[in-house]
Amino acid sequence: MDPFLVFLAAVIFVSLIIPKLGPFLSLVISAIAFGLLVGMGGELLGYVSTGLSRIFSSLALVVFSGALLAEYLRSTESLERIVSDLGKLADKSLAISGAAGYLISLPVMCSITAYMILQPVVSGLAGKDNVSSKRALFMTAACSIISFNLIYPSPVMIILSTGLQAAPSDLLMRGIPISLVLFALAYIFMKRFFPEKTNTREIRAPAKMSRSRAWAPLLVPIALILLGGGLPEKARILADPGIALLLGAMLCLALVREKMQDLIHVAARRSGVILLDLCGAGAFGYVVAQSDLGQEIYRLGHFLPALLLPFLVSAALQLAQGSRVVTATVAAQILAGYPLPAVTLALLIAAGAFMFSYVTDPYFWLIKSSTGASMKETVLGYTLPLGLLGLAAYAMAVVLH
Repeated sequence: MDPFLVFLAAVIFVSLIIPKLGPFLSLVISAIAFGLLVGMGGELLGYVSTGLSRIFSSLALVVFSGALLAEYLRSTESLERIVSDLGKLADKSLAISGAAGYLISLPVMCSITAYMILQPVVSGLAGKDNVSSKRALFMTAACSIISFNLIYPSPVMIILSTGLQAAPSDLLMRGIPISLVLFALAYIFMKRFFPEKTNTREIRAPAKMSRSRAWAPLLVPIALILLGGGLPEKARILADPGIALLLGAMLCLALVREKMQDLIHVAARRSGVILLDLCGAGAFGYVVAQSDLGQEIYRLGHFLPALLLPFLVSAALQLAQGSRVVTATVAAQILAGYPLPAVTLALLIAAGAFMFSYVTDPYFWLIKSSTGASMKETVLGYTLPLGLLGLAAYAMAVVLH
């Protein structure tokens, strides 16, 4: 069957069965159904297993360590101490949340990792109001993706620079101003669609919680990641996001030896739910990526304007499998030799990677789970603003061309 039509049917099917079966089971079933309908044989189960294992191997350590760090901050009242220290900035919590996601995403080399590190502090900085907390976390997520998609040397930009032979300096000169405009647009969107409720309750630092015990588990992994390039060669493994976060998690356990088992139990339960959803998205995305969907879209789009087709191909790939790095990799392969300047082509692909971040996007499920948002709220706070940012990025790339 036509992979394009099968894919559209599969996405609709996922949306319909998720409320009853949950993300993991729905995505795995849809992956198998998609593979069978496009004519895959015995290799299908191998693709499903590969998609599951790739996500688990790359994110298990990060997600578990982040969950343990989050539980430490919550259970020890460290979060209240941190929020108290940042109290003078609380009236600008939305901009601070976005700036943190924008900046931390680059040295971390992963927007999901940046979100995991920042999620506990952003939640506290936003105050006790649930709407404000969700809004701040949506802002953090959106801005982490802005820099991840557009600023060299993020993995997305490195792949596009290498695959399309685009000069890094040219990508920086165009990517930075576009990203700053998108940051401002994200701020305006969040302010308008998620109005903040006034929180008059003052958050005071617990007298028994020292500043060093509150901040150290958070600052240690961030410092290791930021300073990674300056470490001796044999010590640079400590700057790996997974290892750095694991060290922060171990520090948490050392500081609360009497509650160690409780923290591990809660973190394992929460991270297990998140990882199952992420792995389900990975299985579905990998099966779709092994089909001829990308080539089919390219053939169907020959009648489109030259500046529109790369954007649509990238957007379709993003919807198909959810990973922005995979989107950049596959799009660069499909569009190699396309009759446009390399920098313009890279920016068009990067703009498309903002689009349709929905059920196949692991980040979507992480945000939904960590914020406690409903499907509708996650679409309005994450999928919709990213889509608008992608359209704005596309428009600016066309104007610059």
